[in-house]
Amino acid sequence: MTDFVAAFIASFITIFVIMDPFASIPAFIAMTHRLDAAQARAAANKAIIIAAVLAVVFLFAGSALLDWLGITMNDFRIAGGIVLGLLGLEMVLGFSLGKESETEEGESVAVLIATPLLTGPGLLSSLVILSGEYGYMPPLAATLTACTLSWVLLVNARRLRDLVGDNVIDIFSKVMGLLLIALAVSFVKGGLIG
Repeated sequence: MTDFVAAFIASFITIFVIMDPFASIPAFIAMTHRLDAAQARAAANKAIIIAAVLAVVFLFAGSALLDWLGITMNDFRIAGGIVLGLLGLEMVLGFSLGKESETEEGESVAVLIATPLLTGPGLLSSLVILSGEYGYMPPLAATLTACTLSWVLLVNARRLRDLVGDNVIDIFSKVMGLLLIALAVSFVKGGLIG
């Protein structure tokens, strides 16, 4: 296996697990239940575009921001690992550590799905770490692939729920949470050893 393929696979698994589009499906369905199919698809399109642009910008500019702030990559690995661990615990145990955000009248469904659900602090910190480990191209390709798969899931969210049910989607989300906790441990360990 080439270095690029190995780096792409490692980056993709990390990014897709953190994005956890399965956890976004119930929220997307709830926020778009009054929209027709075309409007829901447009909201999914916009959400993925926003998430992808934010992720790509942070992938390329995140390290420069850390340098400017005087934060080392090992510091960021530890901090990112803690954030990912907490996100994983939330996913597995079903509680929220942050304050619940209430949607205001003017807020767009797409923005709420894009961030913080798909592209939140866990993903942004992971992108900086991945770019430090593998360079820019494997995480970029992995980000675009994960966004494409997330788009497929969001566009088909209603069909998926009808096909497999809420319980199966919840189980997938909890498995993603366990994987996220394992990634968090790996990030913290890497930060402490490095």
